[in-house]
Amino acid sequence: MQLTEQPTLKVRLIHSGKNYRKRFSAEALVDLQEQIKAAGGVLEPIVVRPHPTIEGTCEIIAGERRWRAAKVLFGEDYDMPVVFRDATDVEARALGIIENHGRDDPSEIEEAQGAADLLAYNNGDKDNTARQLGWKPDLLERRLLLLNCAPEVRDALIEEQIRLGHAELLSGLPHDRQAKVLLMVLEHKASVDVLRKQLGQFARKLSEAIFDTAQCINCPHNSAQQSALFDESIGDGYCQHPSHYEELTLARLDAQAAPLRERFQVVRIYRAADGFQPLHLTAAGDFGVGDEQYASCKSCANFGCAVSAVAGSYGAVAEPLCFDAQCHSTKVLDRRRADRDARKASEAPQAQGRQDMQGSPEQPAKAPARKPSNHTPPRVTEFREQRWRKWVANHLMTQPDRNHRVLAALIASSSLQAFDSGKFVEAAGKLASPAKVGANLFKAALEQADAFGSDSLPRVVQAVAASAAFGIDVAGLEVLLNYLEVDEAKHFMLDSEYLELLTVSELEALADEMKLRKAMGDAAFKKARAGSKPKFIEALLHVEGFTYAGAVPKAIRYPRKKLRIAAAGGQGVQLEEEGQQVRAAEPTEAVATA
Repeated sequence: MQLTEQPTLKVRLIHSGKNYRKRFSAEALVDLQEQIKAAGGVLEPIVVRPHPTIEGTCEIIAGERRWRAAKVLFGEDYDMPVVFRDATDVEARALGIIENHGRDDPSEIEEAQGAADLLAYNNGDKDNTARQLGWKPDLLERRLLLLNCAPEVRDALIEEQIRLGHAELLSGLPHDRQAKVLLMVLEHKASVDVLRKQLGQFARKLSEAIFDTAQCINCPHNSAQQSALFDESIGDGYCQHPSHYEELTLARLDAQAAPLRERFQVVRIYRAADGFQPLHLTAAGDFGVGDEQYASCKSCANFGCAVSAVAGSYGAVAEPLCFDAQCHSTKVLDRRRADRDARKASEAPQAQGRQDMQGSPEQPAKAPARKPSNHTPPRVTEFREQRWRKWVANHLMTQPDRNHRVLAALIASSSLQAFDSGKFVEAAGKLASPAKVGANLFKAALEQADAFGSDSLPRVVQAVAASAAFGIDVAGLEVLLNYLEVDEAKHFMLDSEYLELLTVSELEALADEMKLRKAMGDAAFKKARAGSKPKFIEALLHVEGFTYAGAVPKAIRYPRKKLRIAAAGGQGVQLEEEGQQVRAAEPTEAVATA
């Protein structure tokens, strides 16, 4: 039997990955080194993937302890056996956690941090995260709850000074109190049962409540009542009804979050059990996305803030945040590549001089720079689709030849479900003479249709195709917009109806995109931005000297597509590339305004 040669990679070309393990047992590492030495080298390959930012190197997915031991024993030039995986960030994190689970007794705190990181890349989907880790959902919940432990408690659990049960009980307390209770547990070697009896598993401190506690004075769940009557209690000032305490807290936080919802697309109230890790969004810095992309992010459906419902930090707001970890990671990498390309470009003149003397090698083609992008919020998507459908219906009523071709295409493609009978009846009632239209039975509908005046029949037939604009899917709608050469600028005008859909951050991004900020002047814009949202909108709609006609936001424009078709008269529909204008016939009559 012929054995396949095991791939290897120099130790110096391998970098530590996003390992959730923060501490490695020195004793266990020494044991591992002895095992590797006795075996004459590393026998079990580590799992790596191409490094996302450092060209020509790899990043560890699983096996960091073996890599560390080999580096100590054999040095940087040791040929490390490896298995290459083309893994995404999500897959790399999941594989790393699974591989470490059960090796060298990783601490529950470290597992919790790794699970929280993976949860962020899964956009908060706990079921999917648990499935990737091979965990039961309740194990994931227990691990995430540990993230509320104070640093001192985390360290004590990692060093095995306390048991997991201690940490789970302490996690329900504010951080400063956790540290004090931990000292008592260590000093008296208190068991988990003793700690449970002393604290009460779900007690909450009323002095840290953000709601009005006047209603708690005579409440039977107030620990002060037991303290006044019994020798044993958990002390004064605790609520022993956790669900009610949380209900009152969340109600208060929800009220606090109300004005934030005018500013941000996403406002999340998070609890300790959510395992939430804020992903801060910045333009600059190691994890910045760049100025241009940051401006675009303000209009993204995932741009927002988070309000803490965690004991010890109730009401604290983290902003601005990105709620799509995978997208954020991509944007950061794009910015880093752009910075690297810019540095190479600045060094090019000197390099060119050297190459002219030595002969210029062929350079690989450079990937084009990516344009800023974001995810359009659903409310904006719904708004523009409604407008697109009306525009298409109106154009179909003013372009008879293309109308008939669209009707033929709908029938030929078995797209009869696209016809909106309600819209047709509404339009036909206005066009036909007499205007009585709309019967449930075919016989009655045919009798009504037979009564239509002959002069109105062509327009009624056009209304059939026009009604499909309200039932066809979005992909088909975009095809019709291109086919009919709809010009958004002839239909759309910035108004309060559209601007009121947007958050303040979206309004700010729109002002930059449309050059409204520039037209207003920086001082006037800042003054308007600092006011209420209605006042801000009013200021944006009354900028002196700004030409509103033809000003259409990118979020309202449809994507331009080239169609291999011929229009009436044998003339092809001339469409330009996406982002450019197309010429269109101006509608003279709108049947879709009803």
